[in-house]
Amino acid sequence: MGRIDDGAAALATGSGDGGVKLHRRQFLLAPRAFAVAPDWICEPFGTTHVLSHCPDLIVTKTRDADGVPWALLGRAVPIAAGLPDPKTAIERATTDSVPDLSYDWAGRWLLLTPAHAYPDASALFGCVYCTDHQGAVWLSSSPTLLAGAALPKEPDLIDPRVLVYEHGVSWFPPPLTRYGGIRRLLPSQVLRIGDGGIRSRPMMPPIEPIDDVAAATEWLATALTDTMTRLQQATGQPLWLGLTAGFDSRLMLAIAKSAGLDVRTFTRLTERMTIADRVLPPRLARMAGYPHRAMSDTGRHDDRGRMLRDHAPGQISRGDAEPFLRGVRDTMTGISIGGHGFAIASGFSNWRSMPESMPEPAEATAMFLKWRGEPVDSPAALGLEEWFRWVQQTPQARLDWRDRLFLEQRQAGWLAAKEQVHDMDCLERFPILNAASLYARILGIDARSRLGSRLQRDLIETLQPEFLDLPFNPRDRTFLARSPHRVLFRRLYFLSRSLNRRLTQPRPM
Repeated sequence: MGRIDDGAAALATGSGDGGVKLHRRQFLLAPRAFAVAPDWICEPFGTTHVLSHCPDLIVTKTRDADGVPWALLGRAVPIAAGLPDPKTAIERATTDSVPDLSYDWAGRWLLLTPAHAYPDASALFGCVYCTDHQGAVWLSSSPTLLAGAALPKEPDLIDPRVLVYEHGVSWFPPPLTRYGGIRRLLPSQVLRIGDGGIRSRPMMPPIEPIDDVAAATEWLATALTDTMTRLQQATGQPLWLGLTAGFDSRLMLAIAKSAGLDVRTFTRLTERMTIADRVLPPRLARMAGYPHRAMSDTGRHDDRGRMLRDHAPGQISRGDAEPFLRGVRDTMTGISIGGHGFAIASGFSNWRSMPESMPEPAEATAMFLKWRGEPVDSPAALGLEEWFRWVQQTPQARLDWRDRLFLEQRQAGWLAAKEQVHDMDCLERFPILNAASLYARILGIDARSRLGSRLQRDLIETLQPEFLDLPFNPRDRTFLARSPHRVLFRRLYFLSRSLNRRLTQPRPM
């Protein structure tokens, strides 16, 4: 990890092939300016800090009705057609009322005043922070930049694990990071920039039980359609949608088609993908009248590993970094939309099979580690147990701890780190669903009416019912009659992977 000294750019910067750029869309809020690259923008923010950021990061500055300055980092889009844009909303509001307005903003963003930092609905625009030897608080989207700029020496690795794709706890559980002294802000927290203190904040508006599921489904369909429409209107750029055989991307397709938006669909080809993920996306795109592109590795990218080590060393698994390392999205410009977060409506990875009542923090930590296949003495236990204690101290009415686990660990921990890596791409990623008011409305629906992707199915039926004609995630054997060669290839792939694991597994002494 490089060091940054006296505001100079000691880390390697610049663009790689395909338009990728080291530290793109990153920022530092610090007691002094830090131009990580020659084109970085450095401006005072408040009386004690300077906001330094990549010019590719959207920064909206304004003042509220009380005259207090605000800075919105990242892209935020209101979830209803009649709502004002965030800048206008802030200018019309008093200081105390601004944070609640942000519940209606979708996207990845961080909201700042000189006194406080407020994360988005699941902290997908990650915010990490620390205190230097003089007691000053530093903030950044990048643990690497923060460690290199704020701390006098390289911090200890309190979680030295090498993350493995889809195995165990494949992230560094917030509110901790892998670095000692650097913490990650949770969606349920507000950071006091003056002293680094934390106070709790409801993650979303009050969750009200919903009796009329059909009406709630209509409301969600309208809100999601309005959000996607306003996104395209605000940017004037093409929207890219990665299609699979699953529920979430098909729902995004239904929203785009219903709104009559200009969308380009694609599917990333990988060895491990199912046959359905290869075969169904082009058919879905034709049904919607959109072009479809199969995306594969664009060639050798010898500098990608180095860029990943400089930008976010060890922050995500190699499997999660694969699209960046292989340059799959290099030819794409504009904005990529996705259904990130909809797993909260489907019971992600059967997380809802855990007990309805949260155990005590130590017990809950051991249970979750075992359930994920992570050793009980894993360093991941440190962050998890602290998070369970925080949840115990700061409950929110009707917010199930398992749903909060998904939002504050899987989203704010795993996905936020992954998004920060993909910030290096020219293509911007935008999570349509990531708005606190949308989460509150979804969680107000009884679990029996939304889990198992039932809500996604109902929304698709509301928007584009013909999209239900194709199956969701059918098994490989479904294609045996029409594509026996694909089924055979998949069987051989998994057989070779299983044999490789056995051969490389350490033998007991």
